[in-house]
Amino acid sequence: MDPIIPFDWQRMFIGLQPPLYFLEIVVRVILIYTFTIIALRYMGKRGQRQMSPFELVLVIALGSATGDTMFYPEVPILYAWLIILVMVGLDRLLSELQFRHKDVNTFLEGQPRLMVKDGEILEDSLRKEQLRRDELLALLREQEVADLGEIQYAFLEQTGNLGLLRIPKEKQVKRASTHPDNYLK
Repeated sequence: MDPIIPFDWQRMFIGLQPPLYFLEIVVRVILIYTFTIIALRYMGKRGQRQMSPFELVLVIALGSATGDTMFYPEVPILYAWLIILVMVGLDRLLSELQFRHKDVNTFLEGQPRLMVKDGEILEDSLRKEQLRRDELLALLREQEVADLGEIQYAFLEQTGNLGLLRIPKEKQVKRASTHPDNYLK
């Protein structure tokens, strides 16, 4: 490997690749971004609580683009700038498409799934979301639910969080506790 010449502006900003390589970077970013979004969508809601799939992909991609440019002298700054511009552009484009087309939003984000109805856990929903019973009970405890009889409806939202509609206290029926001892019941 040739020695690095400090502050070689050509190497720092443009690199040694032909100008057409910038177009290849754009195509690479679009392909990786699309593939990662689809892979995260396939993984389901459990792995992405608090962040949308797009935010997660954006954070990963931006971290990689900026990190490589900061640490490797052979990676020009202009490459990272281009990656960042394309990623932000794709994020804005997908946000706009989601806003304008419900089908795009449903495909990318999914829909809330009913997990508990009238105090009963819906086993079919657990399977479809690839969520274990103990994980659902943990989510319920995070919402300060001590007994399934408190819940009229519990939805696993697109974000991976749990949305609850509680039964009024006077109409509640005692059901299974959400305590960890009841995981196998």
